[in-house]
Amino acid sequence: MQLRGDALYLSASDLVGHLYCGHRTALDFAVAVGTLALPERWDPFLELLWARGAGHEAGFVEHLRAQGLGVHLVDGTGTEQDAVDATLAAMRAGVDAIVQAAFAFQGWVGRIDVLRRVDRPSALGAWSYEVIDTKLARETRAGTVLQLCLYSALLETAQGLRPSHSHVVIPWSDYVLQTYRMDDYAAYYRRARRALEDAVRPPISDIYPEPNEHCEVCRWQGRCDERRRADDHLSFVAGITKGQIEELKQHGIYTLATLAAIPLPWPWRPSRGARQSYERVREQARMQLAGRQSGQVTYEWLTAVPGTGLATLPAPSPGDIYFDLEGDPFVGAGGMEFLFGYTYFDAAGQVVYTADWALTRNDEKVAFERFVDFATQRIAVYPDLHIYHFAPYEPGALKRLMGRFATREEQIDALLRGRRFVDLFGIVRHALRASVESYSIKKLEPLYGYARRTLLPDANKALAIAQWALELGDLGLLDAPTRETVSGYNRDDCESARGLRDWLEARRSDLIAQGMQVDRPATATEAPGEALGAWQARIDALMARLTHDVPVDARERGHGAEGDDEGSGSTDAARLHARAVRRAAPVLLPGNGFRR
Repeated sequence: MQLRGDALYLSASDLVGHLYCGHRTALDFAVAVGTLALPERWDPFLELLWARGAGHEAGFVEHLRAQGLGVHLVDGTGTEQDAVDATLAAMRAGVDAIVQAAFAFQGWVGRIDVLRRVDRPSALGAWSYEVIDTKLARETRAGTVLQLCLYSALLETAQGLRPSHSHVVIPWSDYVLQTYRMDDYAAYYRRARRALEDAVRPPISDIYPEPNEHCEVCRWQGRCDERRRADDHLSFVAGITKGQIEELKQHGIYTLATLAAIPLPWPWRPSRGARQSYERVREQARMQLAGRQSGQVTYEWLTAVPGTGLATLPAPSPGDIYFDLEGDPFVGAGGMEFLFGYTYFDAAGQVVYTADWALTRNDEKVAFERFVDFATQRIAVYPDLHIYHFAPYEPGALKRLMGRFATREEQIDALLRGRRFVDLFGIVRHALRASVESYSIKKLEPLYGYARRTLLPDANKALAIAQWALELGDLGLLDAPTRETVSGYNRDDCESARGLRDWLEARRSDLIAQGMQVDRPATATEAPGEALGAWQARIDALMARLTHDVPVDARERGHGAEGDDEGSGSTDAARLHARAVRRAAPVLLPGNGFRR
């Protein structure tokens, strides 16, 4: 949003921003007219997003050049009008692809990632152009569609023809275009455009900054958060939903303190959901208000339910492992787990921390196998051990890696069958109510007195650099101090999980001393049936033969490599595994058991 003389110019980011939050529009308008200054904010995550986007666009442009297309980059060093003139000149010349095309028309401006020439006559001649936008998101959202519609409208003014289609290029798609028919979204676009134009027509309405998912990438996040906190906004109640907030507002309840004072049982029947769910958030608000007034993080036990909470906490074992992964979902087609961190006690009773880094796909496979083998071998020494983690990410990631690399299936299956993984987050959420705004492990640490050795601002910066290095393929950025900081942060997570487990165990003992019965979870069997074990052994042997000369990283695989007697060395591990299963699979014959 820019004020040029007496004219206000809007952009695609303004259109999409208004879709998410009308309050942001009012703040941006105040900046444009000079009554408010932009906030000073450096967010490594946003910097990383910008670098990701620039790299993705550059890769697509190189892809176009590799196809033999002529590519013209509109220079951005001059004035905005210079860029517009250069764009129109390139369009009239019929350039195959125009990068960073600039337009300005009737109060709207836009910079389009790529214009692609198509054989459809227009005012330019026997050709015209369509919009291609490079996006990081793997799913196209409403904001992206609005942006395409605006760009197509601007393009229409330049070529005298409305593009029938626009396109999106997402990461790791081999630059295959996702195509959208503009007429399908025209009415939606017109409505959204009119809404923004009305919103910036004085007097400007002060729309309340209700929190939403867009807040995380908004430059006004800090200002809005301060206002909501001053207002004691309901969004600070841990676990409350947007629907519950709207329901409470309809009954005149706007603050956490007001919610905490509602008498129980719940006085009305909600239009959505059960009374019990509102009673839970009311009790959470009461607990947070009490903690706020005392200046301490406090807690209370929930009513015990068999099979939940402390009843799922296994007995401690000297072999227990505390496990935490650091991953980045934007590395490669399926993300990468780049640090396998875990702590345990050695034979002398000393705490040992392992930070197993994985900076390539092959490293990831090796680190995954190394951890699974370590846990499996340790179980042979400590049959009662468990692997503690916080939130369900770690077991899910191990299952994904097992599928990605088609390895250690039997060992992962045994860990799952034996219920070796213990989610401390699940235990806490069903065991107690705490005076915290979220049940993240960092918010819970005051309960058990854990003090982190690595400062969170330093850790966030180092994690952003690590992700940047992996996504951009520049491992030189990942220097020794950065690795040390990330490892320190990861070790804190592992040690904090151990501190939480020990605290829960001590509180369990206190409850038992008070006469309460708290059961242990039942022992689970982890051994597969005899027939299944033999079948898996045959698959493992065949997989080893099929994949012995196939690179782990799919980008390093050539065509025509010899993988097995059917010849298919270029397939990935999952497809090879499926083939192995088909070739080794037994046939069940009635009365004869498993036979080939």
